[in-house]
Amino acid sequence: MKVLFVLAEFNRRKWNSVSDQAWNIARRLTADKQIQCVIAAGRNAHEAALEEVCSVPIRRFSPKISWLDKLSGKAPADLLKNNAELPGLEIYLHKNNFDLVHIMCHGKLAAQAAAAARKKNVPYMQTLRSGDMECPGFFARRGSNAAESAVKYLKEHRLWLENASMIFCTDHRLRRWLAAGSGDRRLTYWQYGVGKEFFAANSKVDFRQEFQLPAATPLLLTVGEISESKNQKMLLEVASLLKVRGMNCKLVVIGWAENNKVMQDFQYAIARNKLEQSVVLIPGLPPGDERFRAAFHAASLVLLPARYDVSASAVLEAWAAGVPVIASPAGSGGDLIVDKENGRIADPQDFRQWVKCCEELLSERQRSTNEKMRSAGRSKALELLWEKRIDELVEIYQISGILNKRGNLKTAKNYGE
Repeated sequence: MKVLFVLAEFNRRKWNSVSDQAWNIARRLTADKQIQCVIAAGRNAHEAALEEVCSVPIRRFSPKISWLDKLSGKAPADLLKNNAELPGLEIYLHKNNFDLVHIMCHGKLAAQAAAAARKKNVPYMQTLRSGDMECPGFFARRGSNAAESAVKYLKEHRLWLENASMIFCTDHRLRRWLAAGSGDRRLTYWQYGVGKEFFAANSKVDFRQEFQLPAATPLLLTVGEISESKNQKMLLEVASLLKVRGMNCKLVVIGWAENNKVMQDFQYAIARNKLEQSVVLIPGLPPGDERFRAAFHAASLVLLPARYDVSASAVLEAWAAGVPVIASPAGSGGDLIVDKENGRIADPQDFRQWVKCCEELLSERQRSTNEKMRSAGRSKALELLWEKRIDELVEIYQISGILNKRGNLKTAKNYGE
């Protein structure tokens, strides 16, 4: 059995949650020798067109550049961020035989991949995230326009979604909104997983010693691309107020920026708020870097204030490491958290809420409550181990008829409910 995963990017210098999820699925399926996987993605100038890591081939294709793109001076990296078309992908799919195409992007590239799969008569499935739509109603949990936005999205992309064998939604709200607009029983909730390694501290790396951080200082960790959507600048206001109130904390930011200007702007914001001694900025760590896992085990709290889509991977990794999480109610990560039961939910536009949550979770008086939240989070992470998620993924493929040799189409369950 052979499966092609389609992503906008698979950039090992600028690792993101979508790349991480695709990578974990592909390498684990390949390791089990059940399915042969290939990852296809857009190509930046510095990246190889073909490489193989852990037996998974990575094929990259140069984006299509129109005359308008050339006039505007858009670089390939800018085009990939907006899911540009990849002409080489169509040729590659035509020349190679795949049993399934799993599309993990949106926009032009998703439509192109779906059209190429239909032309080759290969079934395909689509993963959708709240962040794909960037609608405020999706993260606010109260936006009256959320359902309308979902219906609009369905109408705009109806052709490729109608022909998908299965549509994965990474959070319950997104699935409900899309189902209200389409009534499509092929919509299913499916959450990603966490590796067993995150449950154990890494004795090889002492994160505090590596970055010269005091042993007794509480560390507030946030991870992900530094951008407006990930909302790290709001955390600088949190750090400022905690500093004023005498809380001796350090905000640890692990992440890369799309370009130097974004990074410089963030560094300037740190300086403007006089937080040079309170913020530790670490450029994005590559996949497999032991310091990334060590950061979670060293952290006192994990803060994820994304506007549109909190990373479920980051939430699960924090829980596995036994670290409380404060997050916005956005997307798959926010969907996992039940406020005051396994973590805290805070408005990404109200930094004072975040300060209050930090003070409560760092307070000795709240130790008993915090321990209950840690235990609940860890239990949830154990339910979502990658080994279990991969078994369920293969079952979903089979139930949907994609990998069923007799081709019997059945109704998919809503796994992870």
